[in-house]
Amino acid sequence: MKLAETSNLGYREGMRCAYHMDKDTLALHQFKISTFNLFNYLSPPGAYYDFENIYSTEQWHAKQRWTSEQITLSDADIVGFQEIFSPAQLQAQLAELGYMYFAVVDEPKIENDYIYSDPIVGIASRYPIVSANPVVGDRLASEELGFEFSRAPLHAVIELPVVGKVDVFVVHFKSQRPKPLSIDNTQLLEIERWRSTMQRGLEARFLGACMAERKYQMGYPQILLGDFNRELNSAEFSSLTCNVPLQDSLGHPNMTSLSNAYLQDAKQLLPAPILPTPTHYYGAKGSVLDYVLLSHEFDYNSASCLYEVTEYSVSDSHLINPIYAIDRMASDHAVVTITLTQKQ
Repeated sequence: MKLAETSNLGYREGMRCAYHMDKDTLALHQFKISTFNLFNYLSPPGAYYDFENIYSTEQWHAKQRWTSEQITLSDADIVGFQEIFSPAQLQAQLAELGYMYFAVVDEPKIENDYIYSDPIVGIASRYPIVSANPVVGDRLASEELGFEFSRAPLHAVIELPVVGKVDVFVVHFKSQRPKPLSIDNTQLLEIERWRSTMQRGLEARFLGACMAERKYQMGYPQILLGDFNRELNSAEFSSLTCNVPLQDSLGHPNMTSLSNAYLQDAKQLLPAPILPTPTHYYGAKGSVLDYVLLSHEFDYNSASCLYEVTEYSVSDSHLINPIYAIDRMASDHAVVTITLTQKQ
């Protein structure tokens, strides 16, 4: 059975539209974007993190089926993925769903005996991917701080109708999970949590500087997709969302003139405010961890707006009302999808 043919299995509708703007779009171009944490997408006999974590053939097919249903439901033209262990299998699955363009820029780490760690990010598109490269931090600053990304962010240039080339970045920031300790020590555990926070902050800072420099050089509209592993208002992400002067490690003045270098949450660019919908749950506590951030070309209040956010949806039924027969191999994150409509 082809994965693209599984929609006849009676999958229930799982997309909650948090906001939809009714407008005459017959003559206006639209495109949709999703961010999707796949949650340990690894084909057997590979094991994620521990030798006991190997999917059976039935489990793997169920996971692929659920993943395909989510992608079909979103109907996104561009999808940013996190937690990919098996990129070749994902590319084949996406091709059957009509996504002829796919890219990754890294490889998952194989420990030993088919045990995988450090999953990677990827991107799929219905439109041509002109280029795809990893985001690399400033070499001198990275050496000085001993910094490297926990997972290499992906930077793709995609050629869209009407709008032209767009810079799309896919990220999976460092998790909140502290490094495992060999001893039970509360103080050391707290230090490890702070290290995770600092790592995310550095990742956001280096990514923001890269995006700002790219914006200055090329001027393309920018989109950032990903699992941030903290809510966007956390202090470590201020460099991405605040209109603050940015400069490189040598203080070059070009970087300080980037008045439009900052990004905005797609939810904040809707004409009417909405209540945030959690995209992840830890016990009963819900948090918004998955985001689509946009540059000023997608801000309807901006004089340079090309497209505006007309729909914001969250596919979360597998989190809030799971059905075992359908959702047993689901992700632990919701899928966030936005619609961008050409401005009239």
